[in-house]
Amino acid sequence: MGIIYGAVHVTMYVQSMRYSPVGEYLRLVVLRRLARGPAPVEEVDELARRAVEALGMRYDWRVWPQLVRREVVVRDGVAQLTEEGRWIFERTEGAVAEYVRKTLGAALGRDPPYG
Repeated sequence: MGIIYGAVHVTMYVQSMRYSPVGEYLRLVVLRRLARGPAPVEEVDELARRAVEALGMRYDWRVWPQLVRREVVVRDGVAQLTEEGRWIFERTEGAVAEYVRKTLGAALGRDPPYG
């Protein structure tokens, strides 16, 4: 994909990283919440914990900062999307949500806590 600014052609690349279905789900929950605006780390921790527990699977929800290290920055106890994070999220949200639905299926239940 290329973007043309004046006479300069800038190409942006998104490095594709694949995580486990639960990891992708956790990323989706966190990024969807932060797409609405910054949040205290405690709020994101609680959201991540509830999301993983709702699946009924063993997974360490506390890894969310490592899962979103390119997309999220934490300053003074507040998490927020970076410019790159917002750009990536806006372009991949639908595909990731579909992947999560296909792979986790019934584990998501009727009303998953998507953030």
